[in-house]
Amino acid sequence: MNSEASKKLYKKSKIRLPWELAFMFAEQPLDENDDENEDEEEMEANVATLQRLKTADDRTRDMTKEEYVHWSECRQASFTFRKGKRFREWAGISQLTDSRPHDDIIDILGFLTFEIVANLTEEALKIKDLEDELELRSGKNSKKRKRDHHLFDGPDEQQRPIMARHIQEAYRRLQAKQPKATALRGFSGGLVTIRTRII
Repeated sequence: MNSEASKKLYKKSKIRLPWELAFMFAEQPLDENDDENEDEEEMEANVATLQRLKTADDRTRDMTKEEYVHWSECRQASFTFRKGKRFREWAGISQLTDSRPHDDIIDILGFLTFEIVANLTEEALKIKDLEDELELRSGKNSKKRKRDHHLFDGPDEQQRPIMARHIQEAYRRLQAKQPKATALRGFSGGLVTIRTRII
């Protein structure tokens, strides 16, 4: 799905109510695009969520009942459920604040951590696949790969795990500015702000 089609699909309609400030004047202003950046970010998030759901649907389509139950249990894994104390220690929350944070805050931090790990892992897998494909083309790995590989198959002898360099490259790519944000950067002058994309 290209970005133009997805933007048309997820356009949020604005509802005008008669008691709003704009209706108190005889002349109506043109439509304002104040929330354009927020809307674009929301659309990107919706598209990413739908893509994840479609990928999950494709993965589970040919699963047996037992495989699906196991997959759904693994998917519900949490950084904080029954592990709140270890998560607080890992995150270093005691160094940031003297008081014990509310459980809702820990749950939110756990969710954000899950999203960060998921994004990094997806990008690292893409990088690793590109690297493996490049090795196959260059002839370094002359053995043929197993073609049918399913989610719950045993480990492939030729399959290598994600390495630290894949995660580091994934982090670098996710932090890089997107081309749409750099087009007329120097035109208006002023300070260029750098936005962290996954944190």
